Amino acid sequence: MVDYTSDVHSLYLNGSGYLSPKLRVAGTLAYNASKAEMDQVIMPDVTDRLVNGAGDPELTHQDFGFEELDQYSNLDYQLISLTLGFELLFSPGVTYTLDGTYADLTDDAGYVYGVESGSFSQLRTGLRFDF
Repeated sequence: MVDYTSDVHSLYLNGSGYLSPKLRVAGTLAYNASKAEMDQVIMPDVTDRLVNGAGDPELTHQDFGFEELDQYSNLDYQLISLTLGFELLFSPGVTYTLDGTYADLTDDAGYVYGVESGSFSQLRTGLRFDF
């Protein structure tokens, strides 16, 4: 049996309020950190059991090892995101929305796909019709 350990920590801070009867503001600050790792996999040597009745190897394609298998599942990253949004009431049932998000990912254990650190920004706007 191989042990897999995963530690995840999340913190969210949300807030919203009205700056005026027609203007609402909302925001979220989020922090996620995750670290996970697997113990090394030790596979038994079964080469003496891989022969057929004629003494020929049945699994001649078995030319791989498991020496680095435990590293494929290692994780170590932090994600910070900030979202801020506004809603402006034009008239009863019609609201203008504007919100944006910024996120930053720091990957400290890139392996299979490499380090995937980076950041992005997103801006959204639109009209909402309530009926």
